[in-house]
Amino acid sequence: MKKILIIAFAFALASCNQTKIAYIDVEVLMKDYTATKDLEVKLKAKQEVFAKELDSLQGPFQLKVQEYYKLAPKMTPQKRAEAEGALQQEQQFLQARQQQASQELQKENLENSEALTKKVDSFVADYAKAKGYQLIIGTSGKGTVMYGDEKMNVTADILEVLNKDYSK
Repeated sequence: MKKILIIAFAFALASCNQTKIAYIDVEVLMKDYTATKDLEVKLKAKQEVFAKELDSLQGPFQLKVQEYYKLAPKMTPQKRAEAEGALQQEQQFLQARQQQASQELQKENLENSEALTKKVDSFVADYAKAKGYQLIIGTSGKGTVMYGDEKMNVTADILEVLNKDYSK
């Protein structure tokens, strides 16, 4: 009889100590996070600067190509080969610059995304500890969480605090 009471008491204690779980819609969080929006604006501005730079280089190059086609019939084979070589070299420079700009943008985007993810992860860990959650699951669209009661969705709470913190 004593053993049954001890087992029943142990089960009662275990059931009182329930795990507190929540989930975050990561897509919504990252889309509505002010820091993400600001980074997108900065990246777009940098992209426009690169585009203007490339356009400023492409314009004169196109004029040289048009001039070449106009003068090519009157050129000697040697002059034509020299002009084609110079144009080809300039085109390769333009392509290399375009590729370099693209890589710079990709690298910056990746670095910013990683930094933002680390910040959000760190914040969520602190939030979980402060609110007594043992587990916070991240979901994306129709991803990992197939169903979650809206009472367990802490996306809005976290987003609100993250945006307030970012505004400081």
